[in-house]
Amino acid sequence: MKLPAGTEGGTVTDPQDEKFIQELRVFLGAIEIKTSAGNGFILTRSGKLVAAYFRTSAGPFRGRAALSYITLESGNGDQIQNFHLRKYNESEFATALRICRESSLLIAEDTSEPGEGDLKKAPPQGQPVPRNYLDQAKLKKILNQPGVIAVSAFYEGFPVQSIGDADFEHVAASAEDFMRAGTKIAEEMHIGQLDQMILETADNKFIIAPCGDLYLCVFTAADAQLGLIRVVLKSIQSEVCG
Repeated sequence: MKLPAGTEGGTVTDPQDEKFIQELRVFLGAIEIKTSAGNGFILTRSGKLVAAYFRTSAGPFRGRAALSYITLESGNGDQIQNFHLRKYNESEFATALRICRESSLLIAEDTSEPGEGDLKKAPPQGQPVPRNYLDQAKLKKILNQPGVIAVSAFYEGFPVQSIGDADFEHVAASAEDFMRAGTKIAEEMHIGQLDQMILETADNKFIIAPCGDLYLCVFTAADAQLGLIRVVLKSIQSEVCG
């Protein structure tokens, strides 16, 4: 997951240091965290912890779960810890907040700031945002098909909506590149507009389909029957693009 780079704010090795705690009271930005167990970040504004993410070998933690894990790690003196500060201006923070909200990383729901407005309708200048989000019912309709493990909607290499058990964040950019490459091949071969692409391995199947401004990705078991899944995908594509 890629947040704004912001401005270099220094590195802290002891999160209990009084000076560090004082700085957090006026800090606006992201705290990048690396420990022996994994890495992640906390988005914070003037001492308020807004969003959190932490990834370990066992998988990702989001929101409150990530914060709980990070807090537990911070109290473990045996773990190597590194806290790197990234200072944000208001525009950068708004962008980071939008990304965290779309990725379900918020610690609490009341994270709006006065004058922030609807970030989905009025994104910071120069930051791409999809015009049409899918309602969750459409994703659940796909997830409920036999053999489907997880579903995600991508935009500009970021998963903006995901349900099910899969780590889409690490494959989002590659999946979108795969779809763009397929689109280019279809154009060069003059075989019409690309509707769906399927990637199969011995263990799983992966379907990618354009859907308005987004790309829908469906992760299934190897024995999943793709016929009905593809029909459902086609139906959703028609609803969104029709």
